[in-house]
Amino acid sequence: MILGRTSDIRTWIFHLIFFYKENIFRKLFPLMAVLTGYTLLIMYLDTTWHLVAAIIDRGLEQFHIIFSFILAFFISFRVNTSYGRWWEARILWGSLVNTCRNVALKFDVYVDLNNYPELKQIIAIYPNILKLHLRKDNKAIAEEFNKHNYELPDGDNPMVLLNHKLFVYVNELRKDNKISLEQFLALDQCVAGLMDITGGCERILNTRPPSAFAFLARQALLVYALTFPFGWVDTFGVIAIPFLLIIVYVLFGLEVLAEEMENPFGLDDHDLPIDGIATTIAKNVNAIQRYKI
Repeated sequence: MILGRTSDIRTWIFHLIFFYKENIFRKLFPLMAVLTGYTLLIMYLDTTWHLVAAIIDRGLEQFHIIFSFILAFFISFRVNTSYGRWWEARILWGSLVNTCRNVALKFDVYVDLNNYPELKQIIAIYPNILKLHLRKDNKAIAEEFNKHNYELPDGDNPMVLLNHKLFVYVNELRKDNKISLEQFLALDQCVAGLMDITGGCERILNTRPPSAFAFLARQALLVYALTFPFGWVDTFGVIAIPFLLIIVYVLFGLEVLAEEMENPFGLDDHDLPIDGIATTIAKNVNAIQRYKI
């Protein structure tokens, strides 16, 4: 337990000291630099013409406090919506791991996968093709299919083709009486499960949240950041700058994180590690031949 706590503390310290290495900080740095210059300009105008004091007298400070509460609820909704998509995608890929293993194990036990190398190959490459399909990397899909001597007409869904091949194998095995009816039903259910998982991933990818949500969130954040100096420069002075930068980093950082999580199948830092998951499934399938009794 002590080691675990020490490791956690070291991780926290590392992130606090080397925060500038974070991807979100690098994305927000230009905005933070502009807002710093903007706040300094407001401070100069206040020193010269007492601009901020005149605006505060009109109640801007109270408006800013109320607006911050509204913004907090809105950002919370935005992040929760994006995280829900990310978590659903994680559940689907977790199911893909188990389903691919079940398909491979059942085929191996029922008919011995070593007697059907193409069948074993299809199951092993299925997760990798799904990964490329979700990233819309048609060139990589074509290369992978050519490597295995598969033909994919332009515009066709590669996952439908792979599932069709699996269903053909299940049907042929039953027609040739190489598997019983119970085994056929079990295999058919597993292969159908692969198609259900694929459809779920495609739904997440192709049904993005309305762009108005992201647009409105960025507008609200920008209004909050631009009005912040008018509400607090007269109260905090130059200290208002680090306060503004901290708030901007947290709120705008949540917006950037929400945007990345909307498509959990990409290559951003916070997307799902589907490359590793696909590799693990392929290793599991290829290792089944070692489990012979």
